[in-house]
Amino acid sequence: MHYKKSIVSILFWCLCLTLTAQTSPIDSLEQILASGKGTQLEKAELLIELSHEYLLVDTAKCKTYALEALRLARNNASLEGSAYNALGLFYQFINEPYQAHVNYKNAEKLFLKHNDKENLSHLYNNLMLLFFDIEDRENSSYYAEKAQEMAAEQNDLAREITAQFILGWSRIENNKNPEALEYFLDIYRKSIPLDTTITYFLATSCGEILIQQNRPHEALKYLHSAREYFEASGRIMFETYGYLAEAYAMINLVDSAEYYMKKAQESPRVTDDTKLILYRSRAVIDSIKGDSWGALASFKLYHQLSDSVANAGKTAEIGRMRNWYELEQKDNENQLLQKEHRKQRRLIWILAGSLVIIFALLAMAISFYRKTIEKNIELQKLHTVKDKLFSVVAHDLRSPIGALMSMLKLANRNMLDVETQSQLLKDISNRVDDTYGLLDNLLRWAKSQMQGIIPAPAYFDSRDESLLVTNTLQIISDAKKITIDNRIGNHQVYADRDMYAVLVRNLTANAIKYTFAKGEITLDSEVSGNMLVISVKDTGTGMPQEVQDKLFSLSETKSKRGTNNESGTGLGLVLCADFVQANGGKIWFKSKQGEGSTFYFSIPVKK
Repeated sequence: MHYKKSIVSILFWCLCLTLTAQTSPIDSLEQILASGKGTQLEKAELLIELSHEYLLVDTAKCKTYALEALRLARNNASLEGSAYNALGLFYQFINEPYQAHVNYKNAEKLFLKHNDKENLSHLYNNLMLLFFDIEDRENSSYYAEKAQEMAAEQNDLAREITAQFILGWSRIENNKNPEALEYFLDIYRKSIPLDTTITYFLATSCGEILIQQNRPHEALKYLHSAREYFEASGRIMFETYGYLAEAYAMINLVDSAEYYMKKAQESPRVTDDTKLILYRSRAVIDSIKGDSWGALASFKLYHQLSDSVANAGKTAEIGRMRNWYELEQKDNENQLLQKEHRKQRRLIWILAGSLVIIFALLAMAISFYRKTIEKNIELQKLHTVKDKLFSVVAHDLRSPIGALMSMLKLANRNMLDVETQSQLLKDISNRVDDTYGLLDNLLRWAKSQMQGIIPAPAYFDSRDESLLVTNTLQIISDAKKITIDNRIGNHQVYADRDMYAVLVRNLTANAIKYTFAKGEITLDSEVSGNMLVISVKDTGTGMPQEVQDKLFSLSETKSKRGTNNESGTGLGLVLCADFVQANGGKIWFKSKQGEGSTFYFSIPVKK
């Protein structure tokens, strides 16, 4: 199936997030570890939790903690196996499949020795996804069967369905075979009670197979079911839109086909697989319209991209094979030296042939070189933003809730005295306040990215609206003994009232965060032409030049902790910049390290 690799990539990320969601937050775990309490095995268990927690945050620490856990857990088969499993996850995450496999196999021996079926079930799932990712059908099928068997024993339907999906990929090579449709329809029906993401991945798979079997009317039922779920959950699979476009093109409904083609093209990262679907659909639509030249051009693009994807896949496979073989040679140098030399000679011939193909493709694509570079830069920026948001969701957003869970766990075990418990409650309260602002900004930013920023301007009084905001922040400022002096005048401004409130709140909250105790924050206003300029001045820490240069870029900014150790992400300022621009204004600032900052933004004012 065209999009099976993207599905398993998502399944692996879900696995990583599930592991980190089952642990306590990093700060609490680090605090317990630093206390030095507990036995050697308890410390090993704690280190394994930390390794899982750092998998999406800091891979260096993830590996360090897994290795330290392995050293401490030598006398306990179950914990030692869990440490090897954590190392395997690390290597799989950084795309080193051979090292991941070595650690997974060490974990398997220990789990089998200890008869640890629960950990074995998770391990076989990891191995199944590992071999699926490197397209090793035989081994992927082997571990999928084991994962399915153990999931059935444990009544884990979601894991069982996932394993059956992988088995389908491993065993069915021709989607036009009637058995392919029956197989995927069967596991789709089994997954319906789950009503989760895997259910609608399978619905899309069924729709794809029906299209390939020239049954577009039947495909629409499954594709629309998947579309409705993905749109409602906010996890859009743009391949689903692509298949809808192809199905409608096959039944001559041009308007519907073009509508879903446009939806698929709106993806921030249209994959090559989606492009192939769209080129096929475009060719059919142009043919229906009588545009023979357009249809011919779309077919040409389809075949060029198809050949490019095939050659890229061959080159990547050659690279994986070479790395795998080189690592095996290091482990078994004395026994496999001659065999490796023969393999390397064959690889040289394969690489030589691949280079000829690559140079031919480069000669054809040289006219598109600059455009490709620009697209790669944009994709890299989007990838960086994605990593930033994953970091925010995986750490900052979950930390206060996790801290509360940890405190309750420790209190339940009578491990906290009254003073420590009081201090932890105060710390958790502050974190929840921080997280509320972060969650509000994150939801607003996500909505703006998905739906665009559409302001609803109206006339309102600038002072009255700002007082509503600063009054709600008074509790936070009082806790730090900071004075807020709101001098904003009574002006009739013409802007989106809600966006104006967000601007005042985010800039004032930032000022509170980076102002020392007993400091001052002053809000003021001044009319300049047909714009009202609002300023928020603080007596806080200020910013060095390197921070100022990247302040409004979500992909590059690295927010620091506040004066009372409040967390920050930089998302609030990015949202402010977007909202000001949407309302026809500008945002700027002045700052000097150690002397404070002043942020300004302008909005239209009634003449």
